[in-house]
Amino acid sequence: MSKVRRSTKSKDRKKKGQGDENDGKDSALAYKILSADQCRELLALGIDNMQIKLCDIFTLNNNLTDLKEASILDYYTGAVWWAKEKLFTNQQLSGFFTIVHNLLENIKDKHMTMVENLKEFQKMMVGIGVEQSVVPSGGLEFFDVNQAKMITEYVSSSLFQHYKLYEFMFSHTQAEEIIGTDVDIEVAISADVPFPPPLDEGITTSMYEQFIATPPPSPTPQPKDEEVIEVDISSVLPEDVNIYSGLTPDDVKAVIESVAKDMLGGLKSDVYKKLQEKENQIIAKINKIHRVAET
Repeated sequence: MSKVRRSTKSKDRKKKGQGDENDGKDSALAYKILSADQCRELLALGIDNMQIKLCDIFTLNNNLTDLKEASILDYYTGAVWWAKEKLFTNQQLSGFFTIVHNLLENIKDKHMTMVENLKEFQKMMVGIGVEQSVVPSGGLEFFDVNQAKMITEYVSSSLFQHYKLYEFMFSHTQAEEIIGTDVDIEVAISADVPFPPPLDEGITTSMYEQFIATPPPSPTPQPKDEEVIEVDISSVLPEDVNIYSGLTPDDVKAVIESVAKDMLGGLKSDVYKKLQEKENQIIAKINKIHRVAET
């Protein structure tokens, strides 16, 4: 009986050991890059403070001048904020950040091609949603299938879609530009030369205004309005004089003809033009009727 008990105890120990190994595999990619405290703190921050915190964690102090550090910081901030919007837990955020960090490091340090990096991503995603798998798990079992699809879509759109751009950025050095500005600074005159002059060399206000100050500009003369003289004809001519008494019938006829010519001359030309246009339209219609009849 003692032998049987020992064997059962050894079996139990083996099972416990296997369970610990499985637990280690389940959390293999969790808390590798970001600790639990860092994940908890990042999920509670806004976008600006989150960027500052990531800058401190990864020591990206030159992100304002270094293009590589600025791109890395932007990539990490976007990934953490996306995980926060998807309501990831601390463990899920840490595992997801391990994915995006490793993929970016594969481009930066290992210079992997897109195919090689896709294979690495596939290895990390193995085992999600599968209870018993022959293939070793990638260590992300705390995600479900829907979350795995969302992660795949995010990584494809944020990293693999711009893979050539990241390769170019990490394989070329940034050109340094030195920008200089010349600034002219006026220095005050030394104390041995009095400036401004002492008061005993001053002059009175009347002397300054009379001989030194610039005189004010003389006012420009404004044009005078022309005076309109109104003449009352009734006051010039006597009341009993008729100005039309000296006109003959021919004079009246000539005046009427000139006025009528001025008033009706334009009207006559307009009527003539309209009649001519109407005539042309009628002729065109007649010609059209003749053509139809001939056909």
